[in-house]
Amino acid sequence: MRLKESRLASTMALWQLARGSGTYTPVKNSGGSAKLVSMGLERGLAKTGPLRRAGFLLLNGHTGRFFNRFAAKLNRVWLRTLGTHTYCGENMIWTLFNGVPLGGESKMRASRAIKGPFRLTSLTAVALAAATGAASAGGFDIHEQSTVFLGSASAGVAAGGSIGSMYWNPAATAQFSGLNTESAYTLILPNADVTVTSAPPFLGPTPSSSGNIFEDAVTSAFYGTYQVSKDLWVGIGINSPFGLVSKPEDTSYTGSYLGITTKLLTVNTNPTIAYRIAPGITVGAGIQIEWAQAKLQFRTGPGSTDIAQFRGDDWAFGGTAGILLEPAAGTSIGLGYRSQLTHDLNGSLNGGGGILGAPVFSNLPSDSTLNLPDLVTLSLRQSIAPDTRLLGTVEWTNWSRFKEVAISTPAGPLAEQANWHDGWFFSVGGEYDYSPFLTLRSGVAYEISPIQDPTQRFTTIPDNNRVWLSIGASYKCSFCQTLLHSADTTLDIGYSHAFVQDGNFNQTTPDGGVNMTGQVNNAYFDLVSVGLRTHW
Repeated sequence: MRLKESRLASTMALWQLARGSGTYTPVKNSGGSAKLVSMGLERGLAKTGPLRRAGFLLLNGHTGRFFNRFAAKLNRVWLRTLGTHTYCGENMIWTLFNGVPLGGESKMRASRAIKGPFRLTSLTAVALAAATGAASAGGFDIHEQSTVFLGSASAGVAAGGSIGSMYWNPAATAQFSGLNTESAYTLILPNADVTVTSAPPFLGPTPSSSGNIFEDAVTSAFYGTYQVSKDLWVGIGINSPFGLVSKPEDTSYTGSYLGITTKLLTVNTNPTIAYRIAPGITVGAGIQIEWAQAKLQFRTGPGSTDIAQFRGDDWAFGGTAGILLEPAAGTSIGLGYRSQLTHDLNGSLNGGGGILGAPVFSNLPSDSTLNLPDLVTLSLRQSIAPDTRLLGTVEWTNWSRFKEVAISTPAGPLAEQANWHDGWFFSVGGEYDYSPFLTLRSGVAYEISPIQDPTQRFTTIPDNNRVWLSIGASYKCSFCQTLLHSADTTLDIGYSHAFVQDGNFNQTTPDGGVNMTGQVNNAYFDLVSVGLRTHW
């Protein structure tokens, strides 16, 4: 029993590392479980076979130092997101994973009675509740909805391959028999430096730099599908399709009159249904139920430290539709559609001394309309050998719906103009089955930003055209299968780096009083993702 406890504790340490809920060492509220985790790593290492022992040594060797830094960064993001240490303690993670608090032998026996799907759902629910996605695609779209497809630079996303494909194409709900789940957890590490080069002297000195305008963030996704009958499947996806977390390192730089903190959080629930109308032809449809919360901050009053802040939220509803064609063995073509959504964000405006002719606002009723785009995705998945597949995607995003960021108040409007264009995304990639247990993938993508003019570029959304480079892998994990009591479990990892083109901006303050121009330099982002796919 002691050995089993140690092995399971070792597993929990690695789970914490992969999920970003902690590092090898406890943060707070860890209690006695920290000692058990440490003992488990040592004893589990001594008793495991050569292959598993090599894996543990790798994590604790040179590569382990990188993962430790990655886990520490992810842990800090979770702490900032949740505003508490509670979820980062091993006791809480153990509770979420096993269904009961870490304790004596009787509690551990009770935990084993709780089946894997409920454990996975618990982990996903907490991750989704805490996630604050940062924009990593054109505009403030979050492209990272599956670890599998992050590794291929989103090539093949609507043509199946994993149930995460149902985000882009609901017909992909009908890929696998029985009950299947997939979850993905992605750390987004963005960077962009904004420099104001021209502004009225009374606002501050020029040039004036923001430092990194973005904050690191975590986003996550969950999917589940179930085959009801021979030709009918149902499914559900829970995602954060759009998001943004920007705040300059220097909040007093001259550009803070255009914007300081900009945050957008969305949580989208997408029930789907798919039906195979004939061999090789499957259609699907779904409903989108989305909640959004936005926060906008900007400095007011020349030379002052006054800050105006708008916060609002809203629900919106839409749909999805798609078709999946398999005209020949090894060929899959998917076409998917996600409808536009409109959020009427109702909230209040606070602070803001010196704008709209008022000294200061306190809970002034305000609202803002957020027009989110349609999305059409066409993908191909083509086998060229028994162990090799080519992938491709073309995607159109209707960002021309996004005209402005405007706040309506009884005292008058506040607005910054956008007038974006439609966005386009092109990617190619491939997958190679290195062995029956290990699949490798890679991809490259080019994205045309909806922002094509300095007057359309916000200092808080400094988007531009970009190139993506991605790699990833999937491993059929028998150890995970035993741990989760599943029929089949695959562990996915993925990494992407995006090179974002430099650009200029030409914007007017929200009250329309002052114009500023400047540059956006050193823009890029890194994404690290871990996911799990399970057939129960």
